[in-house]
Amino acid sequence: MTRLICVVADKNIEAAVSTLLEFRRSALGLPDFSQEIVVHPRRDPGCYHEGPDFLKGLMGTVNHRGLLIFDQAWQGNPHATAVDTERAVRARFASLGIAESAGVVVIEPEVEAWVWSNSPHVGQVLGWDGNHTTLRGWLSERGLWPDDATKPPDPKAAVEAVLSKQRIPRSSALYRQLARRVSLGGCQDAAFLRFREFLIHQLAGDNS
Repeated sequence: MTRLICVVADKNIEAAVSTLLEFRRSALGLPDFSQEIVVHPRRDPGCYHEGPDFLKGLMGTVNHRGLLIFDQAWQGNPHATAVDTERAVRARFASLGIAESAGVVVIEPEVEAWVWSNSPHVGQVLGWDGNHTTLRGWLSERGLWPDDATKPPDPKAAVEAVLSKQRIPRSSALYRQLARRVSLGGCQDAAFLRFREFLIHQLAGDNS
């Protein structure tokens, strides 16, 4: 059986990814596989600078696949876009000889970008006492969700604003609930689609 090893930047990404892999395999179109998720101790910078070597050290056999997941928005990132950051990491994979079995997903700007959709579950998990329309309107009034945008440009600030209003602490448990309840079909975030594509190619492809 194929084993997937993920190195992620923080507990929130770990919560979202572990829930998706454990409870949403059918929705992602994936077969059975085993998994291990490790949080890099130096978060996003550590994933970028040391992640490829760290991941290779965890990948021991031909049945192992590796995935590195971190945010684009961190101080000192030398690349302007997630595409550029991923390209640099893939070059490091190639130099380490794991380009065919390892992938990287850089979330732009951060994992909260995966939260926002038209699903009513988003507001429910964040403790909002109205519907999606009122939630979007409240964020729009505060300049956090422009009318012409499909999601808040600063998704983390939007999450934190709602949680602050509802007096709910931000925790990885919220990301687990969102990953388990929100429909995956409506998520068009580019990083999420790359995440899904990698899994299908490396896991479903190997078992077809």
